[in-house]
Amino acid sequence: MLNLRPFQIVLLGVFTFMAFLALILLGGYERTASVEELAYGERVVIWGTLDDDTFDNVFRNIAQEDKAFQVVEYYQFSEQSFDDEFINAIAEGRSPDMIILPSESLVKHRAKLFAIPDDFYPLNNYRNTFVDGAEVFALRDGIYALPFAIDPILMYWNRDLFASNGLAQAPRTWEEVVANVVPRITQRDSSRNILRSAIAFGEFKNVLHAKEMLMMLAVQSGSSLVSDSERGYFMGLNQSPAGGRAPLEAALQFYTDFSNANSPTYSWNRAMPSDKNAFVSGDLALYFGFASEAEDIDSKNPNLNFDVAQVPQGGSATALRTYGTFYGFAIPRAAGNTTGAFNVAQKLTGAKVNDELTRAINMASPRRDVVSAGDSSSYRSAMLQSGLIARTWLDPDPVASAGIFTRMVEDVVSNRSRAGEAVGDAINRLVLEY
Repeated sequence: MLNLRPFQIVLLGVFTFMAFLALILLGGYERTASVEELAYGERVVIWGTLDDDTFDNVFRNIAQEDKAFQVVEYYQFSEQSFDDEFINAIAEGRSPDMIILPSESLVKHRAKLFAIPDDFYPLNNYRNTFVDGAEVFALRDGIYALPFAIDPILMYWNRDLFASNGLAQAPRTWEEVVANVVPRITQRDSSRNILRSAIAFGEFKNVLHAKEMLMMLAVQSGSSLVSDSERGYFMGLNQSPAGGRAPLEAALQFYTDFSNANSPTYSWNRAMPSDKNAFVSGDLALYFGFASEAEDIDSKNPNLNFDVAQVPQGGSATALRTYGTFYGFAIPRAAGNTTGAFNVAQKLTGAKVNDELTRAINMASPRRDVVSAGDSSSYRSAMLQSGLIARTWLDPDPVASAGIFTRMVEDVVSNRSRAGEAVGDAINRLVLEY
């Protein structure tokens, strides 16, 4: 048996204690690292219809600084298949943890989504962080999505067509459009056939964003849109808090006048091609499209000399408005990792990350601080300012409402109904969709 002196026993005890302490510290370090690595849980799955390569690139950049973000995965679906895929996934118990929700789809999917209560995310904080239009996601029972992007409607204008007809700047008011742009640029032959058009308003099927144009004009006329109440959705599309002419009716009348052959503003009809194609080919002076379309237009015709500007307003307007689609991160009720999804949503809507993300997807940030910072690019500046004044509505179903708006426009254009009657019929049909 080994005999140890007292000094050796003490020294051995000290070494044993230090080794034991080291194990404790290392174990604690490993546990801490593990907690940090699982800040979002073991996996967060996001579904959406936006480009997956763009999101993957942004997510990789985030993960370089935030290692825990490596568990976040994004999957892209086509716009046509997304709703069915989402519904089937919930029914089969494989719901994603988060979805990219366009504002137009909120009503349709509301019952499937988790509403963040006010005591968890105060509405006042939400309003101080995001622009006014983003409140479309904040309903009476909670916040249904954290907004991360706005795709506002901009006015694309052909600089060559304007310059060739003595116009140096894009119009700022609808009065300028009617009094200067249309008469100078639109060309018709002796039979009133349109040879060149200033603006593609008046029809529905060959105007890519006809529904959005009508909503934009209604909002500019003071429409109360649609609000959420304890009794259900309140239809205020044709009502204005300030009184005066019914806003949707005024919008419809103004819009359809451009396809009335007897009107001095006649510049479009159903025989014309798609408005976007006409603009790309250089035959249309003004095109109203989403900000995200700029790259597509440029790629289709690199020689097209065009620019973007905020949409025109009424000459006496004091509150500027345009239309926009708001995108938010929403958490399904059936999500398996609700906490992780919410943490990811907060990360992606933070100022630094959100600025990077919205630049990558070519949309405007909904954050007030990002908008306030501005941008040196005139294009992005117009996008940010348009996002600041953008509004949208609680659409009951994008496909169903498009059909209702199509009939409303065509009833007026074909002289089957006057604007007021067509709007009344459309309102009744919309109410049934909620």
